[in-house]
Order: sequence, then structure tokens, then C-alpha cells
Amino acid sequence: MRLFIAINFTDRTKNGLIALRDELRSHSKRGNFSYDDNLHLTLAFIGECSPKELGKVKTILDTVTFKPFEVSIERLGTFSRGTLWWAGLREDKPLMDLQHEIEYKLALCGFEMDGRKYHPHITFGREVVTDAAPWKIESSGETVTSIELMKSERINGRLTYTAIYERRANR
Repeated sequence: MRLFIAINFTDRTKNGLIALRDELRSHSKRGNFSYDDNLHLTLAFIGECSPKELGKVKTILDTVTFKPFEVSIERLGTFSRGTLWWAGLREDKPLMDLQHEIEYKLALCGFEMDGRKYHPHITFGREVVTDAAPWKIESSGETVTSIELMKSERINGRLTYTAIYERRANR
């Protein structure tokens, strides 16, 4: 099964993200836009895992320590020569420390991490064709109280992400 670790958002935050994604879509000729339920912040992509490795990932998540912290979505941007659009998060210390700890512990247990610098973002669309340039957005955010292990699979041809394990913040 294909796995990643993510922060999933409250309905209020998700509704704001959906509105931004839909605004982008309205200014685009075409693109593969993220489904409403798939809007999340990836902390670590793990990839294909066996049932034994799934158990290892859960054990690693149980050792991750973090207190509730704020995240702030503050800008739009692009990768891949402007064809991948995203909403970017401020690189605050609690978020960056959490992401680093997760990748470090996964690598320590033999999982291959890509080693690229982490840029916290929520993907809105891939292969987007638009004349629009990233525009200013009103900053928004929420308090993160948990992270989730997600399974990625195609169900009836649709990419679906399902939370299969949760790690709550330390109080």
C-alpha cells in the first residue's frame, strides 16, 4: 500500500482552500485539480509499504512528540514551470521541527526519504494551463492537534486518500 504522513484540516480551513482552488480552476483552461477530500499538507511521503512496514511506521509515529501548534496558509505559488499550483504555509519552527523529526525517524528505520528541502504546501492542481499568475491571498490557518498516516489508492479510477492511523499532539 502507498503511504504518507499528513496534516488534515478542519472543515473551516478546508472550505477556504476549496474556494481558492475553485478560483484557480475558474481562471484555467485545464488541469488536474485536487479533490476536496484530498486537500492536505504532506509531512513525509513514504511510498509503497508492506504490512510489516506499516507496523513500523505506526511505531515510529507513536514516538513523535509535538504540542498543538498554529499553521498559517499565506500564499499561492507554482512548481514545475508553473503547471503545479499550491497554497504555501509559513515555515514556522514547530511545523518544520515536526516534519524534520518524522523524516529523520523514518530514515533511521530504513525508509528512503527524498532528501529535498521541505516546502510546506497544499497541492491545488497539476498540469494546470492558465494565464493567471499567483495572486495575494488573505492569510488563514488553524491549530494542529494531530497528524495522520494516510493510504493513497485508486478507487473506481479516483485517487482517494484515507486516514488509517492518527497521532495526537502531546498536551
